[in-house]
Amino acid sequence: MKKQTGFSAAVSVFALVASAPAWGQSTGTTEAPAADAAAAAPQEADDAIVVTGIRRSLERAADIKRDSVQVVDAIVAQDIGKLPDPTTAAALQRVPGVQVSVNRNNELGDVRVRGLPDVLTTVNGREVFSTIGRNFDLQDMPAEALSRVNVFKSQTADLTEGGLAGVIDLQLNRPFNFKDPAVVLAGRANYGDRVDKINPQFSLLATDRWDTGIGEIGALINGTYSKSDYYRATTVLFQRRSTNTAPFNRPGYVIPGILQNFPQQGFIERHQLNGALQWQASPSLEAYVEGFYTYFRDRGSRNGANIQPFTTGTTITSVTPGDSCIQTRVRRNNGNNPVIQTDAAGNQTLTPYDKVELCQPESMTFANLVSNQTTQARDLNQRNKQFAGGLKYEEGALNAVFDVAYQTSKYKLQNITSDIGKRLPSLTVTMDVDGHAEYTVPGDALLSRDGLYIRNALIQNFTENRGKLFQAKGDVDYDLDSFLSNIAVGVRYAHRSAEEQSVNLNTATPGGNIGTGNDAAAVLVANTGLPEDFLTLGSRAPDLNGGSRFYIPNPDFLLSEEGLDAARAYFRLPAGRPAYDPGRAFDATEDSIAGYVQGKYEAELSNGITLDGVVGARYIRTSRTIGTNVPAGGGAFDRLTAKTIDHDWLPNATARFRIGDDIQIRFGYAKSLRRPNFASLNPAITLNQSNNPLVQSTGNAGNPDLKAQKSESLDATFEYYFPSGYIAVAGYYRDISDRVITSGAVETIDGVDYSVSRPRNVGQATLKGIELSTQYFFDFLPGALSGLGVQGAFTLADSKVGGDDPLAGYPLQGVSKYNYTVGLLYEKSGVSARLVYTYRSKYLSLDASGEPTLRPFTDETIDVVAVPALVTYARGAGRLDFNIGYDITDKIRVDVGGTNILGNNTSTYYDYPGYTNINNEMAYDETTWSAGVRFKF
Repeated sequence: MKKQTGFSAAVSVFALVASAPAWGQSTGTTEAPAADAAAAAPQEADDAIVVTGIRRSLERAADIKRDSVQVVDAIVAQDIGKLPDPTTAAALQRVPGVQVSVNRNNELGDVRVRGLPDVLTTVNGREVFSTIGRNFDLQDMPAEALSRVNVFKSQTADLTEGGLAGVIDLQLNRPFNFKDPAVVLAGRANYGDRVDKINPQFSLLATDRWDTGIGEIGALINGTYSKSDYYRATTVLFQRRSTNTAPFNRPGYVIPGILQNFPQQGFIERHQLNGALQWQASPSLEAYVEGFYTYFRDRGSRNGANIQPFTTGTTITSVTPGDSCIQTRVRRNNGNNPVIQTDAAGNQTLTPYDKVELCQPESMTFANLVSNQTTQARDLNQRNKQFAGGLKYEEGALNAVFDVAYQTSKYKLQNITSDIGKRLPSLTVTMDVDGHAEYTVPGDALLSRDGLYIRNALIQNFTENRGKLFQAKGDVDYDLDSFLSNIAVGVRYAHRSAEEQSVNLNTATPGGNIGTGNDAAAVLVANTGLPEDFLTLGSRAPDLNGGSRFYIPNPDFLLSEEGLDAARAYFRLPAGRPAYDPGRAFDATEDSIAGYVQGKYEAELSNGITLDGVVGARYIRTSRTIGTNVPAGGGAFDRLTAKTIDHDWLPNATARFRIGDDIQIRFGYAKSLRRPNFASLNPAITLNQSNNPLVQSTGNAGNPDLKAQKSESLDATFEYYFPSGYIAVAGYYRDISDRVITSGAVETIDGVDYSVSRPRNVGQATLKGIELSTQYFFDFLPGALSGLGVQGAFTLADSKVGGDDPLAGYPLQGVSKYNYTVGLLYEKSGVSARLVYTYRSKYLSLDASGEPTLRPFTDETIDVVAVPALVTYARGAGRLDFNIGYDITDKIRVDVGGTNILGNNTSTYYDYPGYTNINNEMAYDETTWSAGVRFKF
């Protein structure tokens, strides 16, 4: 009922806005006062367009799209520090061809352009990154700090290389973008339905310009702060095993290995500060310095009541059969998928297995099973700093820019895992209740401290990553009065470094471990000597007894030095943080030199038809050294390094036909590349042996021979611009070579099975699609109705992995075939409103091929010595958001809004012939309501 009420309220208020012509009309005019707002609003340096309000921001974005030589979409702030959506990622999901998903903190992230995550992010045209990766966490740069966002979907020679899918350029405000002094203060309160807390969000911007004896000088400073508590629960049917093994030895069924409940909760804190100085030293010369600082902290925990049927003494007391069945092969005396074993001669065989048909029950009741109640507590923070400066020279036909920048990025993580557990007399699992599982435990066993034992292990993980980037570039272009209308050349040098240090200690619990055959030696928590506050009640699990809480190791206890030392003492470990493990360290340096030449051409073909475009090429030389340490025996380590040098040419060409003032047809070709992540190149292998008998031991290994991913793309667009709107159609095709995919495979090392994740170049993949977009305002309607408008976008993306990769024939991971946005807009008499629904269809969410879980086979494949692919899909889902604002005066504005107001969630499933729509995981997404006020002085 709450969801329906929220939606009804949003629609009702929107209708009221559209039908109330008296709002804001006390002066008798049809527009809100604009003189002072225009004076304080940001504008582009090369024109006189003042951007205020939803409509103007959309029109300015359309102008950017229209005037660009390549395929680009833009998001422009409605006013100073006010993007159309509360976060950068939320705003980007409205762009045709851009897809996002919800992360563990209930924030939108994982931004993909035309299905690919390999996007280069720049800030004011300069490359930015997060620690040892290639991507920049967009959440670290709040929307309030931005004046606009450009999404370049095709490469040109003057763009910095590194974006296989494209480039997202975040534009910060600068003082020369303002005509008059401005001070803007904004505050917002955000309330989350699930977390049930109100959180603050603030921003302040101040800017001014002065005429001095040495020229005009402008200064700007902008700061933001936000805190958000989060809660996101997941219900997981973890992996699948046969019941024809201990402790059941009952043929015919395939059931989850663990029945997981995983609430996550914590808080996120963000600070951001950016500033700029501009000096117009002469009419031709401008000097500038600018920079930004971002801080992100996530302190929280992932807590589980993970109920384990495959523990000693557990029995099945009742079964409701189901009709979802698979033909599969089952490893003998194990119940899992068999693995490949290789003998000394290199011959490969499968571990002994049986071929069987198994069915998943609709429901099942167990007796005397173990609940493993875990806490994975984390405290992480990330800091980014960039300082930049340069010169711009414009004299007649000559334009030149020199720019230099230096960035540092630091990341620290403390992650502590501790398990407790108890025997439950009974549990019933229902596999599918409206797309998710439900668990029922009679009585209040989960709410009692009695019978809780220490289990499995104490795991301590400490990680520190550091990254640095120095970059300098020079660009010169010259206008010509000929068919070749402009020639541009440029060079760029970049030096990148990255290093990681970490330690991971997995210490088995002293004594026994209930559910593993040595229950008698297990130790009750009450008998450990650990203090009372070692335990606490965790957050509710929505699908466990309808929302039950359960006891867990206290996250705050584990993240405190005093508490963690007490836990260390029980596990017979020394006090204090352990030293970093040399075998888990790596470092990298990378130097790149790039140069480009690009020509712009223009010609009038006939009366009213012109042709223009660019042709260019970019050359890049990249040299890289990756180093790590490998064990040499006796606690010593040897240095292992890998060096590479790459030479790449990236050509591009575009052609645009302008037919009159309204129609444009574009064609484009470009080649782009994406360098591998540094961690993916690390030549060492690190292993994490599990002390939980029901959880697979894992490992990670890099691949120093990884090649840069490359893409050749073709684009074609048709755009029709008319008063109050436009319609655009785009088609694209990408042929991707050396696509990098990371997935796991079971490897036996020193007699232990590990699921080792390794990155690999899959050889070839294709991606093609169509994008439609439009926006229109109904100016012809009478009175207040003339403020109504609509916007929409639709993307069809068809992708396929090629070559002989195990995923050949599957779509690329994370690519939805269908994605659309529809929005209702209103702006009139000081009132502005948006009601926008965004939907993406199902997509391949996880390559689970390396997991031990059972999988379907056919008669033709069941005896093949290979481990076939196993994937999960995310179900299609949408989000409805709204925002309504009102200008009380030209200096005070209030607004209310909501995101995901229909309360949609994220769920994944298996989908194979005869084994369709099998639930895997349900994640409960947040619904957020907000109210804000802005003051302009």
